[in-house]
Amino acid sequence: MEPNGILIYGEIKDNCSIAPVVTELLTKSRELKEKIWNQRIMVCVIGPRMNYEEIIKTLGEYGADEVIIINDDRLKQYDKKYYGEIFTQIALKYPPRIILAGATYQGREIMPYTAIKLNTGLTADCTNLDIAENSLLLSTRPTFGGKLTADILCKTFPQMATVHQNTFKAVKTENHINAIFDWIDIDKIENKSKIINIIKKNISSRDINTADIIVSGGSAACKDNGFTLIYELAQRLNAAVAGSRAAYENGYIIKSQQIGQTGKTVAPKLYIAVGISGAAQHIAGIKNSGTIIAINKDKNAPIFKSADIGIVGDLFDILPELIKELDKEEKDE
Repeated sequence: MEPNGILIYGEIKDNCSIAPVVTELLTKSRELKEKIWNQRIMVCVIGPRMNYEEIIKTLGEYGADEVIIINDDRLKQYDKKYYGEIFTQIALKYPPRIILAGATYQGREIMPYTAIKLNTGLTADCTNLDIAENSLLLSTRPTFGGKLTADILCKTFPQMATVHQNTFKAVKTENHINAIFDWIDIDKIENKSKIINIIKKNISSRDINTADIIVSGGSAACKDNGFTLIYELAQRLNAAVAGSRAAYENGYIIKSQQIGQTGKTVAPKLYIAVGISGAAQHIAGIKNSGTIIAINKDKNAPIFKSADIGIVGDLFDILPELIKELDKEEKDE
């Protein structure tokens, strides 16, 4: 069978709803579909036995032509071996021209596994997708530490790429979707690991994927009480706390709070960058933000080129004053 179509990994969230990055990829896939003739958009959903009606409806609303569902109670918890092998077998059964997934924890495990099994290439953490003149997928991503942007063509099929959430905007459309409940023999999948227990870590900050306001710290905040001030400001603003790669590597945030090419892409209404220099790798993660406020004592910091409002000064002087003013306003109310 000739490769035909775009196959998207339909990641399901813990609340049994489709992950937002999937609807974003569907919207982008509709654009790609117009440039390569007669391509259908497919979504592969893997999960336990449950009612998939709402998931099917959502996928149809964002442009999927087909959803292929593999459901088994043994798939209640994500397992990279089961999910990776199932997704690979679906890609073999319904050979696509292009395979896309979110650059999430699951996507970053499943896509390399599938690429190796299918003997093809994979472009990770893309900031844009397009179709080149030769009808091949054109994947754009930062390289050399974010200093350059590379356009990558994969000449083997399927062509594969992962994209961060919030890279594209999800837009609804009217479309008829065909749901296929398929079957894969899970008993034949050799899995040498077993999930004994899952302990969810309590995170003291709001989810940066959905927050309207984010206060983010860089290397300049990784000393003294820099992040203490950031958390205090975030509390006053009911905001999420995030940080740059330097903040993560210095242990001030966890991986799920890291923003940038090796972290997450966010789209808050307000993004406050505190002590962040503004390397291209970080800017790629905040490009869809509404208003960007930058606080940095270096007036030549690259972050000011992307900021709507720039404040030149020491964060240890500015943040306490901002917190004081917010406290004052709260008392006045």
